[in-house]
Amino acid sequence: MANPLDNSFDIEPLIHGSMKAKLPELELAIDGFISPEQAEKLKVIKQHYEDLKLRKADLEKIILSLSVPYSEEINLILTVPSFKNIFSAITVVSEIGANMDVFPTAKHLCSWAGLTPTNNESAGKKKSVRISRAGCYIKPLLVQCATL
Repeated sequence: MANPLDNSFDIEPLIHGSMKAKLPELELAIDGFISPEQAEKLKVIKQHYEDLKLRKADLEKIILSLSVPYSEEINLILTVPSFKNIFSAITVVSEIGANMDVFPTAKHLCSWAGLTPTNNESAGKKKSVRISRAGCYIKPLLVQCATL
């Protein structure tokens, strides 16, 4: 928005459906005055946001360039239905590694990632069955990919 004082626009397409009933109140809230100091602060915030987006793009380029040697593994992971983002696949490769020979079975990998509950039972008494804190980086990623 070039002129921060210009409030002659339709806000209805910009708001969430649940806020439609409060449209008159929202229009009153927009009708206000932005001081020159506030406008300058908003410019600084917008510049900071744009700079963060550029830094994010730079980091993504670096990550993609470092992942080139593992492109075959990453493409294989991307064939799994829940993996839609290349960065999720890169994270899996970076956490688990490309050599699966260290895990004799899939169960060993799940256990290493902390995705299996323990079965701690003695004399008929069940003790803690919490999932371990192992795999504190890979576990949330896998859960997030599975739920999306």
